[in-house]
Amino acid sequence: MKILGPDQITAVAASSENANYPKENVQDIYRLNPWMSNVSAISTLTLTVSANNNAVFLAYTNSGTVTVEVKDAVPATIYGPTVHTIDSRFPNLWVDYTLQSGIATIILTFSDPGAAAPYCGICRAGYAYDFRNPKYGLQEGLKDLSVSKTLANFAEYYEFLGTLRTFDGNLDIERDSDFYTFLYTLIAARGRGPYAWLVTDLSGTIWSIWAWLDATLPKATHDYYAWSEASFAITEAL
Repeated sequence: MKILGPDQITAVAASSENANYPKENVQDIYRLNPWMSNVSAISTLTLTVSANNNAVFLAYTNSGTVTVEVKDAVPATIYGPTVHTIDSRFPNLWVDYTLQSGIATIILTFSDPGAAAPYCGICRAGYAYDFRNPKYGLQEGLKDLSVSKTLANFAEYYEFLGTLRTFDGNLDIERDSDFYTFLYTLIAARGRGPYAWLVTDLSGTIWSIWAWLDATLPKATHDYYAWSEASFAITEAL
């Protein structure tokens, strides 16, 4: 499991932008408030990232593929260009690359959006904290955002408004290093988030999510001399 620390993107440049959906939108916390290109064609975002960075995360894109290229301070290409296929059910992407002690430049090329202009809701880049994957028994589900009520005649009214993904799990974690990093370096400093998560390392699309911690913040039982079992619950951010 990986979690991005504080965002280190210092500048964003777009090859094209709709005036109503500017490039700055990728740096707010609202996934459904995107940057959008002003053309229905291949479009790019270029991110400048401050020193000590090793991962980039995207959420809520309509592109069928996103090509990622990362350049170091020279600038020399240290990752890609690599084409990543986006699953429309999980329109996010997490990409790891070699840790950069200096600044990095990340070029994101959004392609195959159908007849629409490409868009992207969230971009984050920086240092990814790496933890063990959650234990077997990780729960995945949906939170229903719809309106549901019982009317005066006892009929059921339901208006579907959408769903959000949820994850709930536990992980065995080395206490003095990883658990205190997880709890105090990340969560105590930023509260419920939202955070860019890679819930397991099995896929950078299906398992990546822009999510809030639930109101009950993570905690752990210190059952062993050097190891703890920590719990967490997250819900996708709008």
